[in-house]
Amino acid sequence: MTFDLTPTKPASTVAGRMFKCIFRQKKKNRICPELPNLISKRALVTGGVAGVGEFISRGLMERGAQVTSLSRGQSSGTGAIPGIHNQYVDLANPETILTAVELLGNTPFDLLILNAGLVSAKAKQTVTGVENTFGINVLGHHILYRLLIERGLLTKDARIIITTGDIYISTDDCSPEIPFETTQKTYARSKLGNLWQVAELKNRYPNAYPLAVHPGVVASGLAGAKTGFSAWLMNKVLVSEKAGAQASLIAATQNLPRGAYWHNTLGLVDLPADDPALDKEKAARLWEQLEQLAVPYLSRNPSL
Repeated sequence: MTFDLTPTKPASTVAGRMFKCIFRQKKKNRICPELPNLISKRALVTGGVAGVGEFISRGLMERGAQVTSLSRGQSSGTGAIPGIHNQYVDLANPETILTAVELLGNTPFDLLILNAGLVSAKAKQTVTGVENTFGINVLGHHILYRLLIERGLLTKDARIIITTGDIYISTDDCSPEIPFETTQKTYARSKLGNLWQVAELKNRYPNAYPLAVHPGVVASGLAGAKTGFSAWLMNKVLVSEKAGAQASLIAATQNLPRGAYWHNTLGLVDLPADDPALDKEKAARLWEQLEQLAVPYLSRNPSL
Protein backbone atom coordinates (compact mmCIF):
# COMPACT_ATOMS: atom_id res chain seq x y z
CA MET A 1 0.00 0.00 0.00
CA THR A 2 1.34 3.45 -0.98
CA PHE A 3 1.11 6.10 1.71
CA ASP A 4 -0.49 9.33 0.44
CA LEU A 5 2.04 12.18 0.37
CA THR A 6 0.01 14.58 -1.75
CA PRO A 7 0.60 18.13 -0.40
CA THR A 8 -2.47 19.90 1.02
CA LYS A 9 -2.99 23.64 1.42
CA PRO A 10 -4.30 24.66 4.86
CA ALA A 11 -7.18 27.07 5.50
CA SER A 12 -6.36 30.65 4.48
CA THR A 13 -7.45 32.35 7.74
CA VAL A 14 -6.37 31.92 11.35
CA ALA A 15 -9.93 31.07 12.41
CA GLY A 16 -10.27 28.53 9.61
CA ARG A 17 -6.94 26.94 10.42
CA MET A 18 -7.76 26.61 14.11
CA PHE A 19 -11.24 25.24 13.40
CA LYS A 20 -9.85 22.57 11.10
CA CYS A 21 -7.42 21.46 13.82
CA ILE A 22 -10.35 20.04 15.73
CA PHE A 23 -13.25 19.55 13.28
CA ARG A 24 -13.68 15.81 12.68
CA GLN A 25 -10.04 15.24 13.55
CA LYS A 26 -10.78 11.91 15.21
CA LYS A 27 -12.11 10.59 11.89
CA LYS A 28 -9.41 12.18 9.73
CA ASN A 29 -6.36 11.39 11.87
CA ARG A 30 -3.72 9.69 9.71
CA ILE A 31 -2.46 6.31 10.95
CA CYS A 32 1.14 5.22 10.49
CA PRO A 33 1.58 2.10 8.33
CA GLU A 34 3.24 -0.92 9.93
CA LEU A 35 6.06 -0.81 7.38
CA PRO A 36 8.85 -0.07 6.84
CA ASN A 37 10.30 -1.52 10.01
CA LEU A 38 13.02 0.12 12.10
CA ILE A 39 15.10 -2.94 12.98
CA SER A 40 18.66 -1.91 13.98
CA LYS A 41 17.63 1.77 14.24
CA ARG A 42 18.31 3.71 17.43
CA ALA A 43 15.82 6.35 18.57
CA LEU A 44 15.99 9.06 21.22
CA VAL A 45 12.64 10.47 22.38
CA THR A 46 12.12 13.36 24.79
CA GLY A 47 9.22 12.65 27.13
CA GLY A 48 9.21 9.10 25.79
CA VAL A 49 7.55 7.39 28.78
CA ALA A 50 4.69 9.83 29.34
CA GLY A 51 1.64 11.00 27.40
CA VAL A 52 1.97 10.98 23.62
CA GLY A 53 5.66 10.15 24.01
CA GLU A 54 4.83 6.79 25.59
CA PHE A 55 2.96 5.76 22.47
CA ILE A 56 5.68 7.10 20.19
CA SER A 57 8.15 4.90 22.06
CA ARG A 58 5.85 1.89 21.94
CA GLY A 59 5.24 2.39 18.21
CA LEU A 60 8.95 2.67 17.46
CA MET A 61 9.73 -0.45 19.49
CA GLU A 62 6.94 -2.41 17.81
CA ARG A 63 8.71 -1.62 14.52
CA GLY A 64 12.02 -2.92 15.87
CA ALA A 65 13.80 0.23 17.05
CA GLN A 66 15.92 0.50 20.18
CA VAL A 67 14.49 3.43 22.15
CA THR A 68 15.97 5.71 24.79
CA SER A 69 13.67 8.18 26.52
CA LEU A 70 14.85 11.43 28.07
CA SER A 71 12.12 12.21 30.59
CA ARG A 72 11.32 13.70 33.97
CA GLY A 73 8.95 10.86 34.86
CA GLN A 74 6.37 8.31 33.76
CA SER A 75 2.66 8.96 33.32
CA SER A 76 0.54 7.83 36.24
CA GLY A 77 -1.67 4.88 35.46
CA THR A 78 0.43 3.54 32.58
CA GLY A 79 2.57 0.47 32.71
CA ALA A 80 6.30 0.25 32.19
CA ILE A 81 7.54 -0.11 28.61
CA PRO A 82 9.54 -3.36 28.42
CA GLY A 83 12.97 -2.87 26.89
CA ILE A 84 13.08 0.93 26.89
CA HIS A 85 16.06 2.77 28.33
CA ASN A 86 15.12 5.87 30.31
CA GLN A 87 17.36 8.69 31.48
CA TYR A 88 16.32 11.63 33.59
CA VAL A 89 16.18 15.01 31.86
CA ASP A 90 14.47 18.25 32.82
CA LEU A 91 14.53 20.37 29.67
CA ALA A 92 14.19 23.50 31.79
CA ASN A 93 17.59 22.73 33.32
CA PRO A 94 20.40 22.38 30.74
CA GLU A 95 22.70 20.79 33.31
CA THR A 96 20.47 17.69 33.25
CA ILE A 97 20.65 17.66 29.44
CA LEU A 98 24.44 17.72 29.59
CA THR A 99 24.48 14.89 32.12
CA ALA A 100 22.12 12.75 30.05
CA VAL A 101 24.12 13.26 26.84
CA GLU A 102 27.28 12.20 28.69
CA LEU A 103 25.53 8.94 29.60
CA LEU A 104 24.33 8.10 26.07
CA GLY A 105 27.57 6.43 25.04
CA ASN A 106 29.27 6.75 21.66
CA THR A 107 26.84 5.03 19.30
CA PRO A 108 24.92 7.57 17.15
CA PHE A 109 21.13 7.72 16.97
CA ASP A 110 19.16 7.42 13.73
CA LEU A 111 16.07 9.16 15.08
CA LEU A 112 15.67 12.10 17.44
CA ILE A 113 12.06 12.83 18.33
CA LEU A 114 11.62 16.08 20.26
CA ASN A 115 8.19 15.35 21.66
CA ALA A 116 8.26 16.76 25.20
CA GLY A 117 6.35 19.98 25.74
CA LEU A 118 4.72 22.11 28.37
CA VAL A 119 2.03 24.77 28.68
CA SER A 120 2.85 27.10 31.58
CA ALA A 121 -0.19 28.19 33.52
CA LYS A 122 1.53 31.27 34.95
CA ALA A 123 4.64 33.38 34.57
CA LYS A 124 7.76 31.47 35.51
CA GLN A 125 11.44 31.49 34.61
CA THR A 126 13.78 28.56 34.12
CA VAL A 127 17.21 28.42 35.76
CA THR A 128 18.56 30.00 32.55
CA GLY A 129 16.39 33.08 33.10
CA VAL A 130 14.02 32.60 30.16
CA GLU A 131 10.25 32.16 30.15
CA ASN A 132 9.41 28.58 31.16
CA THR A 133 7.40 27.46 28.11
CA PHE A 134 10.11 28.77 25.79
CA GLY A 135 12.82 27.25 27.96
CA ILE A 136 11.38 23.75 27.71
CA ASN A 137 9.72 23.67 24.30
CA VAL A 138 12.39 25.59 22.39
CA LEU A 139 15.68 26.24 24.20
CA GLY A 140 15.95 22.87 25.95
CA HIS A 141 15.50 21.00 22.69
CA HIS A 142 17.94 23.33 20.92
CA ILE A 143 20.64 22.57 23.49
CA LEU A 144 19.93 18.84 23.18
CA TYR A 145 20.19 18.55 19.39
CA ARG A 146 23.18 20.87 19.27
CA LEU A 147 25.02 18.74 21.83
CA LEU A 148 24.18 15.59 19.88
CA ILE A 149 25.38 17.15 16.64
CA GLU A 150 28.51 18.52 18.27
CA ARG A 151 29.44 15.14 19.73
CA GLY A 152 28.67 13.07 16.63
CA LEU A 153 25.75 11.30 18.28
CA LEU A 154 23.44 11.58 15.26
CA THR A 155 23.98 9.45 12.17
CA LYS A 156 24.27 10.96 8.73
CA ASP A 157 20.73 11.79 7.54
CA ALA A 158 19.38 11.30 11.07
CA ARG A 159 15.77 12.39 11.31
CA ILE A 160 15.18 15.20 13.79
CA ILE A 161 11.43 15.31 14.38
CA ILE A 162 10.05 18.29 16.27
CA THR A 163 6.50 18.49 17.61
CA THR A 164 4.74 21.74 16.79
CA GLY A 165 1.04 22.61 16.47
CA ASP A 166 -1.21 24.70 14.28
CA ILE A 167 -1.79 27.05 17.20
CA TYR A 168 1.40 28.75 15.98
CA ILE A 169 -0.68 30.48 13.30
CA SER A 170 -2.13 32.80 15.96
CA THR A 171 1.19 34.60 16.51
CA ASP A 172 4.10 35.98 14.50
CA ASP A 173 7.08 35.79 16.84
CA CYS A 174 8.88 33.62 19.39
CA SER A 175 10.57 35.17 22.38
CA PRO A 176 12.22 33.98 25.60
CA GLU A 177 11.28 37.03 27.62
CA ILE A 178 8.95 37.55 30.53
CA PRO A 179 6.39 39.13 30.92
CA PHE A 180 4.21 36.13 30.40
CA GLU A 181 1.25 36.80 28.11
CA THR A 182 -1.75 34.49 27.99
CA THR A 183 -1.14 30.75 28.29
CA GLN A 184 -2.33 30.22 24.71
CA LYS A 185 -0.21 33.01 23.24
CA THR A 186 2.92 31.91 25.08
CA TYR A 187 2.44 28.32 23.93
CA ALA A 188 1.72 29.45 20.36
CA ARG A 189 4.99 31.40 20.28
CA SER A 190 6.94 28.31 21.30
CA LYS A 191 5.28 26.24 18.58
CA LEU A 192 6.19 28.83 15.95
CA GLY A 193 9.71 28.67 17.29
CA ASN A 194 9.71 24.90 16.77
CA LEU A 195 8.87 25.36 13.08
CA TRP A 196 11.67 27.90 12.75
CA GLN A 197 14.05 25.40 14.36
CA VAL A 198 13.18 22.87 11.64
CA ALA A 199 13.79 25.48 8.94
CA GLU A 200 17.15 26.50 10.39
CA LEU A 201 18.29 22.90 10.89
CA LYS A 202 17.49 22.25 7.24
CA ASN A 203 19.49 25.29 6.12
CA ARG A 204 22.47 24.94 8.45
CA TYR A 205 23.03 21.17 8.58
CA PRO A 206 22.84 19.56 5.10
CA ASN A 207 23.27 16.05 6.52
CA ALA A 208 20.40 16.37 8.99
CA TYR A 209 16.82 15.44 8.09
CA PRO A 210 14.57 17.74 10.14
CA LEU A 211 10.78 17.41 10.10
CA ALA A 212 7.93 19.15 11.92
CA VAL A 213 4.78 17.34 13.03
CA HIS A 214 1.37 18.43 14.27
CA PRO A 215 0.09 15.50 16.39
CA GLY A 216 -3.46 16.81 16.59
CA VAL A 217 -5.24 18.46 19.49
CA VAL A 218 -4.71 15.68 22.00
CA ALA A 219 -6.71 14.72 25.09
CA SER A 220 -3.72 14.91 27.38
CA GLY A 221 -2.46 16.95 30.29
CA LEU A 222 -1.58 19.74 27.85
CA ALA A 223 -5.24 20.07 26.89
CA GLY A 224 -6.51 20.32 30.47
CA ALA A 225 -8.07 17.97 33.00
CA LYS A 226 -7.82 14.23 32.38
CA THR A 227 -10.74 13.30 34.64
CA GLY A 228 -14.30 14.50 35.25
CA PHE A 229 -16.78 16.20 32.91
CA SER A 230 -14.14 18.36 31.21
CA ALA A 231 -12.14 15.26 30.31
CA TRP A 232 -15.28 13.51 29.03
CA LEU A 233 -16.12 16.48 26.81
CA MET A 234 -12.59 16.75 25.47
CA ASN A 235 -12.44 13.05 24.70
CA LYS A 236 -15.47 13.49 22.44
CA VAL A 237 -13.55 15.97 20.28
CA LEU A 238 -9.83 15.48 20.85
CA VAL A 239 -7.65 12.61 19.69
CA SER A 240 -6.16 10.10 22.11
CA GLU A 241 -2.50 10.11 23.09
CA LYS A 242 -2.01 6.97 20.98
CA ALA A 243 -3.59 8.70 17.98
CA GLY A 244 -1.42 11.74 18.68
CA ALA A 245 1.70 9.58 18.38
CA GLN A 246 0.92 8.68 14.77
CA ALA A 247 2.32 11.89 13.27
CA SER A 248 5.76 11.32 14.79
CA LEU A 249 5.70 7.66 13.77
CA ILE A 250 4.85 8.68 10.21
CA ALA A 251 7.73 11.18 10.20
CA ALA A 252 10.06 8.48 11.54
CA THR A 253 9.17 5.86 8.93
CA GLN A 254 7.74 7.41 5.78
CA ASN A 255 9.49 9.15 2.89
CA LEU A 256 8.58 12.73 3.79
CA PRO A 257 10.49 15.57 2.11
CA ARG A 258 13.33 17.01 4.17
CA GLY A 259 12.10 20.01 6.17
CA ALA A 260 8.43 19.07 5.69
CA TYR A 261 5.52 19.84 8.00
CA TRP A 262 3.30 16.79 8.59
CA HIS A 263 -0.20 17.39 9.96
CA ASN A 264 -2.30 14.68 11.61
CA THR A 265 -5.36 15.33 9.41
CA LEU A 266 -4.04 17.33 6.43
CA GLY A 267 -0.99 15.18 5.82
CA LEU A 268 1.87 16.93 4.04
CA VAL A 269 1.19 20.66 4.40
CA ASP A 270 1.88 23.13 1.58
CA LEU A 271 2.19 26.40 3.50
CA PRO A 272 1.29 29.70 1.77
CA ALA A 273 4.11 32.15 1.11
CA ASP A 274 2.91 34.59 3.79
CA ASP A 275 2.74 31.95 6.56
CA PRO A 276 4.70 33.03 9.68
CA ALA A 277 6.50 29.67 9.67
CA LEU A 278 8.24 30.74 6.45
CA ASP A 279 9.66 33.99 7.82
CA LYS A 280 13.37 33.38 7.15
CA GLU A 281 14.57 36.54 8.85
CA LYS A 282 12.82 35.82 12.14
CA ALA A 283 13.84 32.16 12.00
CA ALA A 284 17.50 33.13 11.62
CA ARG A 285 17.19 35.68 14.42
CA LEU A 286 15.71 33.06 16.76
CA TRP A 287 18.52 30.64 15.93
CA GLU A 288 21.17 33.23 16.79
CA GLN A 289 19.38 34.00 20.04
CA LEU A 290 19.25 30.31 20.92
CA GLU A 291 22.94 29.95 20.14
CA GLN A 292 23.79 32.79 22.50
CA LEU A 293 21.69 31.26 25.27
CA ALA A 294 23.32 27.87 24.66
CA VAL A 295 26.93 29.12 24.75
CA PRO A 296 27.60 27.91 28.33
CA TYR A 297 26.61 24.36 27.34
CA LEU A 298 28.24 24.00 23.92
CA SER A 299 31.86 23.72 22.87
CA ARG A 300 31.26 25.83 19.72
CA ASN A 301 32.73 23.09 17.59
CA PRO A 302 29.69 21.61 15.82
CA SER A 303 30.05 18.94 13.19
CA LEU A 304 27.62 16.50 11.62
